[in-house]
Amino acid sequence: MAMEYRHTIQDAHPKSIMCVQYNPFRREIYTGGEDGSIIAWGPNGKVLQRIQTGTPIYCLAYNARRQQLMAGQHKKVRLFQLLSSDDNHGTTDILERRNVVCLEHTDVVSCIVSCEGRFYSAGYDRKIIIYDVPHHGDLKLRVSSTIKEAHDAAISCMIFGKDADNSWLITGSFDRVVKLWSLDGNLMQRFDGFSDTITSLCYVVPTQTLWVTANSSIPVVYDPRSGINVSDFVRTDDERFHPTGGTFSFKHLVFIPETNEAIGISTRRSLVIWKYNSVAPLTVLPGHADIVECLTFTSKEPLLIFSGGDDGVIRKWERLQLNTFMYSQELLMLPKDEFINALDMNAEEKDESNKKRSYSLHHKSFFKRSSRRKGFEKKRVTRALLDKRHAAPSSAPPYHKMQTIESEAYDLQSKSTSSNKRGSLATVSAGSESFSSKPKSVRPGIVSLLYYEELDVLVSGYEDSRICIWGYNEETIKFTPESTDRDAADATVIGSNQLGSDSVSNRVAGMALKFTLLNHRDSVTGLVCFFLDAKHWMISTGWDRRICIWDLQSAKLHDVFRNSQYQSINSAREELAADGIILSLDYSHEKNTIGYASSDKLAYIRKFSPNGSEMTLVCVLQGHEAEVTQIKWHRKEKQWITGSEDRTLRIWTADGIPCLRVINNDGPITALCIDAINGCLITGSQDKVIRVFDIDKKDEIVQKNIGHSDEIRSLIHIPVRNQYVSASWDNTVRIWNAYLKKGQRRIAAKANMTFYTAVEEEEIQPTFSEMNPLIVPKLLSKPIFAKDFVLEKLPAKDEEYVNSSDKTVIEDELRQTFNDLDIALNADVGIYDINKINADVQKLGHGGQKGLGKPRIQRVLPKRKPSEIVSK
Repeated sequence: MAMEYRHTIQDAHPKSIMCVQYNPFRREIYTGGEDGSIIAWGPNGKVLQRIQTGTPIYCLAYNARRQQLMAGQHKKVRLFQLLSSDDNHGTTDILERRNVVCLEHTDVVSCIVSCEGRFYSAGYDRKIIIYDVPHHGDLKLRVSSTIKEAHDAAISCMIFGKDADNSWLITGSFDRVVKLWSLDGNLMQRFDGFSDTITSLCYVVPTQTLWVTANSSIPVVYDPRSGINVSDFVRTDDERFHPTGGTFSFKHLVFIPETNEAIGISTRRSLVIWKYNSVAPLTVLPGHADIVECLTFTSKEPLLIFSGGDDGVIRKWERLQLNTFMYSQELLMLPKDEFINALDMNAEEKDESNKKRSYSLHHKSFFKRSSRRKGFEKKRVTRALLDKRHAAPSSAPPYHKMQTIESEAYDLQSKSTSSNKRGSLATVSAGSESFSSKPKSVRPGIVSLLYYEELDVLVSGYEDSRICIWGYNEETIKFTPESTDRDAADATVIGSNQLGSDSVSNRVAGMALKFTLLNHRDSVTGLVCFFLDAKHWMISTGWDRRICIWDLQSAKLHDVFRNSQYQSINSAREELAADGIILSLDYSHEKNTIGYASSDKLAYIRKFSPNGSEMTLVCVLQGHEAEVTQIKWHRKEKQWITGSEDRTLRIWTADGIPCLRVINNDGPITALCIDAINGCLITGSQDKVIRVFDIDKKDEIVQKNIGHSDEIRSLIHIPVRNQYVSASWDNTVRIWNAYLKKGQRRIAAKANMTFYTAVEEEEIQPTFSEMNPLIVPKLLSKPIFAKDFVLEKLPAKDEEYVNSSDKTVIEDELRQTFNDLDIALNADVGIYDINKINADVQKLGHGGQKGLGKPRIQRVLPKRKPSEIVSK
């Protein structure tokens, strides 16, 4: 919306203008100046009235309920009554010149607030005075109460704030303290710790937060109910409004409720405007030191959110009871000794042939990913390295360390960049020893998370091929693999007692590291858990293209998927489930099938079986033109949903084939989620946008959420709170309002089942009006007229009923009689003899049958002479 310049009022006041007040009902502006005058302005800048008071006007307040204007001056306040059109009596004045003065203050009155039927004033004398104004009679100003020594210094600003449950008076002072008062003058909260004088206060209604400026470069945000600084969760800072040189601070803040905008006035003669965005995140959860890759949550109370990323730390987020946007965080970290030993082990097992393949493939894939920024280049480069390495399998060791491959890719990239600044890649010999073979001692990144409600365990998959199981039970669990187990040499379970039970590093906030599972050979990107045949199963997969089947309760490797078609041809490819690395995994309870997405542009559906050789292929989902990054089972629609980097969603039948339809997404899909309430599809993309597609509205985009500054990597839906949670490569977790259809009721997930698998409608208790509906009472003496009489099927004395043919004859005769009566009444030919009609109806009612009863016909007739009674 364009803002057009209208006009300038030159020399509005002879001296400085100290305050401005707007009357939205009459579209008038009132200004007060240092010259002691109050001027009322019309819509076109016309002076409607000028009142001279003799002393400077420091503040103004308008009371819409009383239609009054109060002015603050030195040691006094003045109250003016606005004149209505009925009170003008031929004059053009806006304000009644007769005013009321109160001399309770002993210094300058710096601020006045009006709310409901009261005025509040505060000044340099450190007083807060509450005034009551009668709503009828002569203009009066009565002091209700006085708060002396409200602050330790002069009061600089005061505002009124209100939410659904509370109303406050908020003051700021030169003593660098903000205080929150009830409307009766009782102190409720105190905010201190500011470094300078409080220059301005602003209550933002949509977020129900208090913004404070104390000559600071950004507003400080508080929750007025809890008194906690929430600036980290409600971000007001932005590098775009900071100047390149010199100091910058805010002097004044104001909120405009009509436009939901907050305006800040700075010392650099600039205006900064914040506008409330309903689709922006409710809160931002910072804390991760690196990119965030995965999310999961618990549906049991207290509801917890877990996030993990490249910093190797799992963060547990729990919402505080104080408000809806503050969260506490606790950390879950691997013991340091464990991941350092794993790095050393994998470094020793590095194979030279794998290094050569990594170099050659990096040369091909470098330009493909050159548009991505350096911090995220390593993920794509490493994925390409693994694709090439697995395409030509050899006698590779059972474990491959992700960190080692990443360091090689980075060394190659840095060397190529230095050799050619234009971006061309230098040729590197296969036997070059310039690459660092010693891995960095950093925690392995987390690429997948899953919370299994049935056993109350948290399962995390790492980029160094390990799977960790965290539980709340503090007793140590020890498991030693049996020698007869399949792949016992490859599958190792480390009990928590071997990780150092006495150390606090593996037990945080009641959760302890119980098991570490080592069977995969690369990053674990897919995890699903379910209950089947009296056992708790877990399926895992990843960049090694293998599918492992675990007995979750005992933490034992049960079996590994084996492809029967390669069993006799190529033993190296026997355990590979796809031609490309596997990026996503999901399970269908209804069909007992698993679906997984691969970088080979395909998705696969297989029948689940505890026997790895019996996991038959149901179908291959073919149609995407780029990597298939996501696959989800839509339980409500009984369909498979896939998302790809080709910017499309594809919807498939429960059996996989055919593809029902294709939905276009404006960006490459990197995250996918199913709305558990209304079945909508939620996508996260490389273009930093979350999109919600309503399949009931022909796949229309019904909501967009914008706020992340980098690629979105994970999405979950929390139905009990109607919220979406997203994780991104911008190192943050953000929480958004979920999309709800019009008139939609809330649906809650069962506490004892995992998300995406059991979502049912919550039980709705009937209201009192529904349990006790209104019943129309029957009149005890309701008259029965002949036209309202309907013959019912009644039993006779001999236990017989009227035959259908006899009933039809009787009804025809009665209908003819009723018609004749209506004609006689409508023709106004006279009054019929009611006794005779009763006799006729009784005769017809018997119809030759006994026991049909005597119908009673009554009609209230006016009194007439006997001679006037005319029978039919």
